[in-house]
Amino acid sequence: MSIRRRKNQNYETKEILDSLNTSALSGEKFLQKYAKPIGILFSIVIVAALGYVIYDNYVVTPKNIEASDLMVDAENLYNEGKIDQALGGKASGISGFVDIAEEYSNTKAGKLAYLYAGVTQFKKGNYQKALEYFQNFDSPDKDLKAVKYGAIADTYVELNNTTEAMNYITKAAKESNNAATAYQFGKKAGILAMSLNQNEKALEFFQSIHDKYPDIEQNGEVEAYIERLKYATGKQ
Repeated sequence: MSIRRRKNQNYETKEILDSLNTSALSGEKFLQKYAKPIGILFSIVIVAALGYVIYDNYVVTPKNIEASDLMVDAENLYNEGKIDQALGGKASGISGFVDIAEEYSNTKAGKLAYLYAGVTQFKKGNYQKALEYFQNFDSPDKDLKAVKYGAIADTYVELNNTTEAMNYITKAAKESNNAATAYQFGKKAGILAMSLNQNEKALEFFQSIHDKYPDIEQNGEVEAYIERLKYATGKQ
């Protein structure tokens, strides 16, 4: 494989990372159920955060190149809506995310396949299986760890385990080094805490991202949450 092909392939993969959005992972059902008393309407985004991770930094080894080639094929199937084929498995006869994760687990691309397998299982509504894949994913990259924790949080939301969901979204907010993802996870943590009537904790999350990332905030939404929570907690 030429150097040029590798660069093109990595660029294509990054585009696909950007394309994985709320249609894959969403806590909307939970928020519709729990947020009505305070009028929240928020769709949780997890895998879109992967677009902020520099995929080109992966070590290029023969096995990793091989795994990366298979990942591109699986990602293309995923984007075409062929999620069963993208997932793979022995019965499918196609090397999808499951197969890549199992056969190339010692490569960075293979490890990333665990995350994709989790996303795909989540989209299929197989939340327990999704959780297993997310938990098996490991990376030294702090932003990828944050994505993992956020994905686990969303999965626990779907499994109606709000305690674990809160624990993991808090980890995601603290782990991320990237301003955009740290803001996103902090906002999610604040809204989830507010949905659970944990107003003091929610105020801390919102105030933190408001102070740290003023350039990211849009439409004054976080400021509105802060004012509402200050009133609710008697801190006005």
